[in-house]
Amino acid sequence: MVPIATNTGSSESLTNGENIPLGEYLFLRICQANPRLKSIFGIPGDFNLNLLEHLYTKSVAEDKKVRFINLCNELNASYTVDGYAKVIDGLAVLITTYGVGELSAINGVSGAFAEFAPVLHIVGTTSSKQMEFAESSSGGNVVNIHHLVQNKNPLCAPDHNVYKKLVNDVSMVQESLTKEGIEDGTNLEKIDKVLRVILAESRPGYLYIPSDIPDMMVPSSRLSEPLEKEAVVDQELLSTITKRILSKFYNSKRPAVLGDTLITRFGLQKEFEEFVAELPANFVRLFSTNMSRYLDETLPNFVGTYYGALTSNADVRADLELNTDFLITFGYMNVETNTGVYTQNYKYIDDYVEIHPDYILIDGEYIVTKNYKTGERKFSMGHLVQELWSTLDSSRFVHNSKTINNISFKSSPTKQHTKESKSGRISQTKLVDYFNESLQENDILIVETCTFMFSVPDLHFPKGVSFYSQNFYGSIGYALPATLGASVAEYDLGTNRRIILVEGDGSAQMTVQELSTFLRYDIVPPKIFLINNEGYTVERVIKGPTRSYNDIQDCWQWTKLFEIFGDVNHEKHSSIILKTDSDLDEFSMSDDSKIQFIELSMDKLDSPERLHQIATRKFASPLTRA
Repeated sequence: MVPIATNTGSSESLTNGENIPLGEYLFLRICQANPRLKSIFGIPGDFNLNLLEHLYTKSVAEDKKVRFINLCNELNASYTVDGYAKVIDGLAVLITTYGVGELSAINGVSGAFAEFAPVLHIVGTTSSKQMEFAESSSGGNVVNIHHLVQNKNPLCAPDHNVYKKLVNDVSMVQESLTKEGIEDGTNLEKIDKVLRVILAESRPGYLYIPSDIPDMMVPSSRLSEPLEKEAVVDQELLSTITKRILSKFYNSKRPAVLGDTLITRFGLQKEFEEFVAELPANFVRLFSTNMSRYLDETLPNFVGTYYGALTSNADVRADLELNTDFLITFGYMNVETNTGVYTQNYKYIDDYVEIHPDYILIDGEYIVTKNYKTGERKFSMGHLVQELWSTLDSSRFVHNSKTINNISFKSSPTKQHTKESKSGRISQTKLVDYFNESLQENDILIVETCTFMFSVPDLHFPKGVSFYSQNFYGSIGYALPATLGASVAEYDLGTNRRIILVEGDGSAQMTVQELSTFLRYDIVPPKIFLINNEGYTVERVIKGPTRSYNDIQDCWQWTKLFEIFGDVNHEKHSSIILKTDSDLDEFSMSDDSKIQFIELSMDKLDSPERLHQIATRKFASPLTRA
């Protein structure tokens, strides 16, 4: 990046009485927004250096123990911060420079928007003086500053806000700090607004900070004021909807709960689990969706994962579609990769309720709870879950008795692999069987948008397993940096859960340089399974199975990459190539002290049947009652 002169910061706080630098204030406010946050991600650039200096003040670096994680590029950083946000279950922060940095990151930010991750993207911009000069310049006075595209008219000044126009539809809030905002206090209001909206919406927001603003002084007293949280605005409506939902529960004969993705994306897993625990286990059946998978699958009333016509087990599908009179979906995620390409079929279900952060569907009516002009909700999804839990009376289920058992079927792992491949390489079905046998309680499983993604519905999760992917947005290369974010988050939390990544070779080539960052920082070492099937197999199934456009450079020495990135003596990693089914049978994920890199040799065209169904749109026929 081209250098510019910047003020020199200090590792000591620039505190002056009751005033502190805005940069220090911002980082302290971020820590209040997410007390679990101990790492901030990004790439230094000359327009954000003044801000980054304030990460090293005593109040931030020592008292709050926050560190800066420097990535290889901004795109990877945006994937990493997404993974961190989901595992830390709260706000995560990305810092880039404007233009070249922020534009590289916008793809990852879009993914965080599409799949609900609370990411704050801070962009360091040109200084307020440079912006002021541009407003009055023309002709020979025009100054074109690096990273900023010129005006189409060479005699007019460039637009210093040109890039800000690109993020409106991939973020929930955007604010720019100003020199005037220092004087009238509106900068602090803007910071709080951005943090508040990101947390309420569980989606990204932007904060643009001119390079001369971080050192300007602001009152520290604002830090004593708590961040506002979403409050119940319409208690009457909340109580009414709660009563209507519970009335349907109480009067149903075969009720079912479908736990969907947005429960965890909005940080409500604990509250939801408390509600589910109060439901009579002999009477109310539980199901997960393809993208959620957070419900405890060992519960006696958990039936299975429902994925429309793509459901792994036909009995699971039949139990929900044909044997349910009341179904309620919590945290509905309306995307094709979660609904079996919209093949879910509820026509035999008498009563259906759908809970979304912005609306409730009940009795065929959409009750919108969010004002899209103001962003205010009458109540949040969390308020509704808590109200249902606190109001529920499990003795009031009219048709329940000690002799009734609605749990007529419960899904269990079935062997997928029946014969070896002709080449002798590991097969997709064998990998499913391996993970069904090897997954442990509380594992974190991260899967790239690769062939194995389409086998995840065939997996059965032990208690406490967390599953993450970018199943819907599907930017290949996401999962490797996201696993880095997860590994950092687990280290920051101190919970040290086992982290497993399943990655495709084509996807890995997009972001592989971030393996070097796994070695740089203190993290929980993951297990990385690299599927080497010589290219873009998902695309081969869709079209062009032998076309060169689906090929990659397939002779990478994958197991030597960590050596190339500096771990020559294997102090932080181990690596192995597994070529056959028997190799996989004999392999154990036993060493938790090092990163384990496992290359899996698989056939170029081997892929799950479910992928072929999606590619050809040839789904299982709709179920009908006899």
